[in-house]
Amino acid sequence: MPMLWIALTTILAMPLLSAAPSKKSEKIIPPSEEEMLAAAHQIDIKVAALLKRKKAPAPADASDSVFLRRSFLTIAGRIPTAKESIDFLESDAPKKRQNLINDLFKSKGYTSHMSNWLLDQLRVRERFSTINASASAYVRWVRKAARNNTPYDKLAHQLISARGGIWSNGAVGYYIRDKGMPLDNLSNSMRLFMGTRMECAQCHDHPFDDWERKEFYELAAFTNGQSEINYNIYRPIVTEINKNETRETPFGQINTFIRNEIYRTSLSGSGIGRIKLPADYQYRDGSPGDWVGARTPTGKSYGKTTRFSKQRHSTESRHEFANWMTDHRNQRFATIITNRMWKRVMGTGLFEPIDEFVEPEETVSPELTRYLVRLMQEIHYDLRAFQHTLMLTRVYGFSTSLKQLAPAEKSLFNNRQLTRLSAEQYWDSLVTLIAGNPDKLPTRGDTDTIYYRGRPVLVGEMTMAQLQKEVLALDSPSKLRKYSNTLVKRFQNSSSHSSASGKNNMSMTMMTKGGSSAPLKGIARASELASPAPVGHLLHTFGQSERLLLEGASKEANTSQVLMMLNGKVESLVVANPNAHIHKNAKGSPRDKIKTAFLGTLSRLPSPDELAIMEAEIATRGDAGFRNVLSALINSREFLFIP
Repeated sequence: MPMLWIALTTILAMPLLSAAPSKKSEKIIPPSEEEMLAAAHQIDIKVAALLKRKKAPAPADASDSVFLRRSFLTIAGRIPTAKESIDFLESDAPKKRQNLINDLFKSKGYTSHMSNWLLDQLRVRERFSTINASASAYVRWVRKAARNNTPYDKLAHQLISARGGIWSNGAVGYYIRDKGMPLDNLSNSMRLFMGTRMECAQCHDHPFDDWERKEFYELAAFTNGQSEINYNIYRPIVTEINKNETRETPFGQINTFIRNEIYRTSLSGSGIGRIKLPADYQYRDGSPGDWVGARTPTGKSYGKTTRFSKQRHSTESRHEFANWMTDHRNQRFATIITNRMWKRVMGTGLFEPIDEFVEPEETVSPELTRYLVRLMQEIHYDLRAFQHTLMLTRVYGFSTSLKQLAPAEKSLFNNRQLTRLSAEQYWDSLVTLIAGNPDKLPTRGDTDTIYYRGRPVLVGEMTMAQLQKEVLALDSPSKLRKYSNTLVKRFQNSSSHSSASGKNNMSMTMMTKGGSSAPLKGIARASELASPAPVGHLLHTFGQSERLLLEGASKEANTSQVLMMLNGKVESLVVANPNAHIHKNAKGSPRDKIKTAFLGTLSRLPSPDELAIMEAEIATRGDAGFRNVLSALINSREFLFIP
């Protein structure tokens, strides 16, 4: 271990980043680069102390090519182009690694990659299948949160306390996504945000934890009382339609649309703060049908206990639940997101599994864990700044270990392991080979155009937000009936039907049924495609989460992937595609072409032996030989893994 780095362990700890405003209303100023560097320095000190205590060596720094590839994939979710590789590798700037990280965090690629992460964490799908309605307003809300770098505690609070119509408040989608399954939604919330596995307690006292069934229902009382806004106005209409069997008439079709896209995507109130015990409740501390009030768990890591008085019925219990969850005294919330971000950058969690809370004292380095959690709170859950800080550490820049390690060895953070690309990273890297910098490709954009029966209507006249607001404000069935009849005529007369895509034929053919945010198909970043990708798409084949379960993505290899790599989509989209960016930029002599192929796929130059073998292949087979070279590189283990 370098002596200078060991010596850092003797330096007194510096204060954390001082970005806390005196009042909640004050604007939060992101930490400066100097502050992030100071915090990164403290992280290095603590890891150095850990290694010294464990008598473990610190590895050498990663090479420039490894650092380049790792940083692009971690921040922007893709490999660099050949030109980007050359620009970095040939640069003599003393702070080129620091500058690279700064530039990547400012790129559209970072927003795209974080969008994928958030969409996965929240299990966001393009449609709410349980109510047959578009989820594009929710997708748009999540993507906007990633683009605006919404502080994580604020994002969680907005989701948990969401209310209103989805087209005005996309966060409502968090509950609509699990409509009819409020207890499952609560279990997912506690696992996602708090690292607490309590799904077993829905049916019985937890066999391996301290959770009791009654405690589960006391917690579920916070989110109980979910219903649609003014749905009682709609009920007589649906009864009339069903009775007269007029579902397929224009009036029936428009009201089915109103039910699914307007009423069912709304959420009234903010929780009632109480819930009935289920009919099969079997413990002595309550009887089936008893009302129980909302109460949060007790324990140091949960912070201050919140409960509602039996003398009053709260109508803001979801808001109170959100306050408790994101309170600075709730160490579970801060610790879980800290661990998620640490693993995202470093490859190994402070503790594993990353979504099961562990007290800092039980981690391999309590000092490091406590420091990182405080840092996350000090910078007000700014996930971009937190990841940026981690990537300024020397620990992030350690070289990769190629040997298989035991869990105890991995937790020392001095043997970074190869990590297989996620489906999104793999796809976006292929897109880079096909189209060059994918930040320049079209995006789906943000719009709340009304889509009726798969077609845009009233474009420029009314948005979904306006339509939902007007419908939810109707206070009688007769007014809704009159409004529906008027809407039928307006939709039929809409000029949008005949001018669907005058300016941009391609973009309009890429719309999905009922969507208002137009996910693209074809060559576009994963974050711009349907969420998730359909069965048969490369993203699905390579393990993209179906967004049904938490942590639903897979990085396991399978035969379908091999077939798709060797003679399927990868072959047709990249290797055999003369218009692909990598082909167009591979010019000059065979040696020059090979170097471009290496820089564009593996972010490095070929070794002399590799160069000799591949020159011989091109000399023998010409263009077909170059395609073979490209195929070998793309299908190599080195391409499929993050170093």
